[in-house]
Amino acid sequence: MTRILIIGVGNTLRQDDGIGVVAAQELNKTLQHSDVQILVRQQLTPELAQNMSEAEKVIIIDAEQGKTPGEVTERRIRPKQAQVLTHDVDPAGLLAYSRELYGKCPETIVITVAGRSFDFGENLSVAVARALPEIIHRTMRLAS
Repeated sequence: MTRILIIGVGNTLRQDDGIGVVAAQELNKTLQHSDVQILVRQQLTPELAQNMSEAEKVIIIDAEQGKTPGEVTERRIRPKQAQVLTHDVDPAGLLAYSRELYGKCPETIVITVAGRSFDFGENLSVAVARALPEIIHRTMRLAS
């Protein structure tokens, strides 16, 4: 059983949207433990419910809009009511699928970083790039 599942979400071709992927790649260099699984995805999909059901704790790293660029937030989520399976789900919906389909509801924390730009491009904004050490620190703390 995977003790910790880390999912880095984002699109590295849409500037700050790629922060989840960049963070997961950095964590993969540091967290080389057999009880930690790190996945990189462009979006959350129902198929991830199985991976979640096999973990004790899930940490999802993603970008968000609407806050001060570079602001990092961390929140625990609870499953919401399961819906008809679609190709795009949010973390609470994914947790609901894990509970409904596999009978497991692991502790799930979402770390988000407010982005400045989601336009086409491969570089993170300065504000989001500066937030990377805090994301890594928070994830390492949660994974210990």
